This record gives sequence, C-alpha cells and structure tokens, in this order.
Amino acid sequence: MRFYPSLVSVIFILLSAGELVARTNLSIISPTTDFTTNNPTVRIEGIVESSVPGEVIVSTNTPGGIPDLAQLTHSTYGIVVDLGSVRELKGMLIRPVVDRGFPRGPRLTRITFAEDKSNFSEGQSFNIPSSIDPNFRSTVVHFLSVISAQFIQIEMLEGWQIEPIAIESIQFLDTNDRVIQAQIQSIAIRLPLTAGCPPNRTEPYCAAFSIEVMLEPGDNRLSVTARELAPLDSTSLGPVDRETISLFYLLELQPEVADGGVFTLSDGDRATIVILSDAFDERIKKLQFFSIPPEAVDPSSYWGNSRIVKGTAPVVVYRFEALRQGMFAAEATSALPDQPAAFAADGILEAPSTWVAGLAPLPVSLTIDLNGQRTVSGVVVHANVEGERSFGPQRATLLISNDNENFTSVLEVTAFEDRVTPIELPTRPSARYFRLEITESKQANNIQLNEVEFFDGLGAQIVSFDAFDHLILERPALLELGYHPSDLIVANIRREADLKVFAWDGLAQEWQWVGGEIDLNRQVVRLELNFISQVALFQAVPSQIQTAWSFNPFSPDGNGIADRTRLTIVNTNASYIGETEPIVEIFDLHNKLIRTLVNRTTMSSNAMSVEWDGRDETGEIVSIGPYIYQIQLKSGDQVEVRNGVIVVGK
Repeated sequence: MRFYPSLVSVIFILLSAGELVARTNLSIISPTTDFTTNNPTVRIEGIVESSVPGEVIVSTNTPGGIPDLAQLTHSTYGIVVDLGSVRELKGMLIRPVVDRGFPRGPRLTRITFAEDKSNFSEGQSFNIPSSIDPNFRSTVVHFLSVISAQFIQIEMLEGWQIEPIAIESIQFLDTNDRVIQAQIQSIAIRLPLTAGCPPNRTEPYCAAFSIEVMLEPGDNRLSVTARELAPLDSTSLGPVDRETISLFYLLELQPEVADGGVFTLSDGDRATIVILSDAFDERIKKLQFFSIPPEAVDPSSYWGNSRIVKGTAPVVVYRFEALRQGMFAAEATSALPDQPAAFAADGILEAPSTWVAGLAPLPVSLTIDLNGQRTVSGVVVHANVEGERSFGPQRATLLISNDNENFTSVLEVTAFEDRVTPIELPTRPSARYFRLEITESKQANNIQLNEVEFFDGLGAQIVSFDAFDHLILERPALLELGYHPSDLIVANIRREADLKVFAWDGLAQEWQWVGGEIDLNRQVVRLELNFISQVALFQAVPSQIQTAWSFNPFSPDGNGIADRTRLTIVNTNASYIGETEPIVEIFDLHNKLIRTLVNRTTMSSNAMSVEWDGRDETGEIVSIGPYIYQIQLKSGDQVEVRNGVIVVGK
C-alpha cells in the first residue's frame, strides 16, 4: 500500500528541516521581497531542483485566499481552509473542473480537522464519487459522524480519469444543511521532476511552477516550501527547502498613508512607479499594474511602426489601471412616485443618497448587484434617521442568487438598530445578487435606506471600481521598467542601449514612442511622464522629438466616438528636462489662433500628454476642416518648432 505523507507531518519536517541534508533546492524567480503593491494579488514563480527524479510538492500560505482555484496551472495536492469559527459539520462539497465530460476532481482524499491551528486530528481517508449532486452542483462527501472543526486540511492523493487534479471550490455542510464557505489559508501543488534543467542550474531534475495568491491589507509574509513526495513510509519524507517573500499590500491610495507624500509601488518583478499623492484626483483609489506576456501582444500592432526596429518584439509589457470608486446598482420592488425604484450602493452613507419606499404593502425588497460572484461575511445596513425617528427596517430576510431569478434564503434578521445595523453571515455565502426582503419596518410601511455595505471573508469592504487605462497626472511620475538578459534574446534585440518605453494609445490603436533613459548595469529603463497607460519596452529607432495624435481626424460631435483627441509630446534630449517650456497652439488655415492648449508650462518629464476637445478659446466647437497645430519647445535661447495638420471631421 502506498504511503502518502500528511500535511501535519510536513509541519514537523519544516521544524526539523535544519537537521536534514537537503537534496531539494527551491528558487523564487519572482517576486522579489520587501516591496509595496496596490495589486490585490501576486504571482509567485519559481523552480525546484532535485538530485533525483520523482515528484515534488510546492506549497504556500495564501493571506487572502486564491483568486480562482480552477485556474491553477498545476495539479492541486492540498488545501488548508479556515471556517472562521468552530462549526458542527456533516459533510463536504467538492466541485471538480469538468474536462471533455470527465471530472478532474480527486478520487481519494485524506482529511484532518482541528478546532485550532495546531491540534489536528489523525487523517481520515475518503473515496470521492465522480457523480455530481444536482442540488449542490458538487460532489457530496458525507462524514462518518458530526465533526467539530474550524480548520480543515484536505489532501488530494489520487485523481479520476484526467490529470491534473483541478477543482472549482470546496464548501462544507453543517448539521442544518447550510453551505459553509471557507477561507483558503494555504495551497499545495504537485509537480513532476523532469530532466533537462536550464543551464544555470546545478541539479539534473527540475520543475517550474506558478501560483497566484490573494493578499490581505497590510503586511504579508509568504512562506513558500518545496519537498519531494516520498512514496514509502513516514520516515522517508523528502527534504524541505523554504523561501520567504515579504510585501505590503496598500489597499487604497490614501494621502495620509503616503511616505512623505510619495507612493512607491511595485509588482516585485519588473515594474516600479514612484508617484506623488497629489498627482491624481482624490477619487482615484487604486493604481494597479499587471505584467502581460510579450507573446500575447498582437504583432500587427507594432510590425509597421516606423519608430520600432523591424524584426524585434516587445521585451516587457505592462498594463496599468487607475481605479475610481464607483457604485453597485440595485433595484427595488417599490418606491415613492418621485423616487425611482433604484438604489446605488456608492459609499455615501447619508441622505440624499437614499432609497425611499412608502405607502406600499410589505414585503418590499432591494436587490443589489455586486457585478460578479463575491464571498460575503458581513452586511451593514444604514437607515435614514430624522430627529429621533428611524425609517429603517425592523425585520428582514437576506437572500442570494447568481442569476437574479432563483434566490436562496441565507439569514433572517429580527431586530434592526435605528441607524446602523451590522449583520454577520456565519456561512459566508458566495453570490452575485444579494436581496434584502423587508417584512416589517419601524415606521409602518415607510422605509428609507441610505446605504448597504458588504464585506468579504477578511473583513475588507467590497467596493465597485471604474477602471481607466489612461490617466493624465497633475504632476509627473517616475516609471522604471526592468528586464532580464533572456528577455532580450526572446525579443531579438540587437542594441540593448536603444531600449525605450512605448505607450499604447487605445484610441489611435498604436504604440507611441515616449522615451526613457537606460541603466545598462541595473538593466532598467527610467522615465518621467505625466500620464499612465499600457506600456512596453521596444528597441526604438533613434530620434529626438516625437509627437502623435490619438485621433487625426477626430469628430467632436458628442456621440462618444473620437470626441476628443490626445497629443503626446516626447522630448528625448534629457539634458533639458526640467527646463523645457512647451507651447502648443491650434491655428486655422488663415493663420488665426484658435486655441492655446499649453502655454509655457515647464515640461518636467520626458513625455507629456494634452487633449483637445475641438473647442476654440470661447468654448465653441470649431468648424469641420483642417487646422494647423504648432509645438514650440523652448529651452533657454534654443527653440525647436514642429508643425502639422489636425483635421476636425463630422
């Protein structure tokens, strides 16, 4: 009979790892350690080397959980979950990934339970059926008896027909047949060691891995371990190697948490941005950036670009997103005649951001769309209060749905506070639509709610955001893009010194040259710019000044299509940065000045971006036809002038 070492045994091995002669070598490729990020997730990439063939188990803690279990690229081996409190459980629900009609879930598991993190029970083996229960849309595993636990370890020892093992979710059933959501605390994957390691590796067998984990606000310490999967007995557990990654997750860009008024954000890999806290609108709450595989960029977007060396490809690509707090839309079954039957969960806790339902028979309900399936641990209801009178609900039921048609009751609340009522959801339901069905109100049938807030499994508020892929800054930011020698080989770069930053203009559908200075020793390109967008490193054709319009022609007719055009100006002469005064003017064909877009504002970075809405100095939209734009870059006694044509169309 094959022995499968338990995760509990691995804890002992980790404690005694210093006594072992390790044959397993774990190397983290990215991210680095000790950085601050505004990204909610981080992708851990690494390689495991071994002196012998076989299989390895790579595991890591997951401070905020896993964004999508089904998207793990490796075979799932083990999961440790936290139910939030001690629960009485009768079973487990495993939803497998179905591939070509076959389940990729586990066939044999071993499960251990604990009421605290240290005292786990002896493992119990369970054979997992392949059939799906239609009521739960999952495989149901019935425990032999009721089990009291908060922490549960699940090891997936064998799979069904198709490898690798992959699941969508793990849930639990309490003694009242309620589905309990669990917070994933750690994940383990199973990898085969293969011969043919990269040249810079010392051992003959290797396995590369990639795991994306969610972060919790504040300090995060990721402990990544690798060990060989021993097949014989408990004394032959493979040696363990461990790496630690420390980082800080900045939940929102609040000025009071900026270090000296500056945010320094990184993904722990190739991108870093230094930005002043007053460089953007206070409604912008997040600035996130994500690496894009260069091979995912459509070659037709740069093959014909005269500013990019032919035959080369992007070296590094990043997508930036600025997020402004938005709202969750809602619909009500009743409202006053002058109050639309709608409500916005928008973070405004006081009137007039209020839903009012009056003179309507109860029950009335409010359904809020969270724009995607969310796990919710708590809801806070804010009632409108006038003087001593509360217009909130007295009794209500919370229901959930994923299709806005079939709703399931989660909890009945029998007593609401006058102003603010926090509601804890012990089962941590996961759904897209949350409905508050009010059956009794404090003021007959007059109901007034100011806001409904939602909180996730970590207690963080669930907020809707509007994303912007191009953000003009009020003050320049410093962008730094790094690269590795292997990136240059893949991109067929012939002259490393000519690497420059290009920004993607979604309106013009082209990569626009923005420049940058290269540090060959550190292998980074640095650039100051007054806008944020998708950027990439390309080998550029040498040039001095670059200009480009996002739309030319454009049509400021108010239909939402090309109503504005954006001019990007790049000054490649770094010696004059901070001294250059640009003037950007629009003239008609009779040389009459129509509009001054920029007038001697100091160009304190390599690149700047300005917009024209097609209006003249009086605010009127200009006539259809061609116009002359003139750009003057003045630095001391030197003046460089560029002219061109910008066309206003229908």
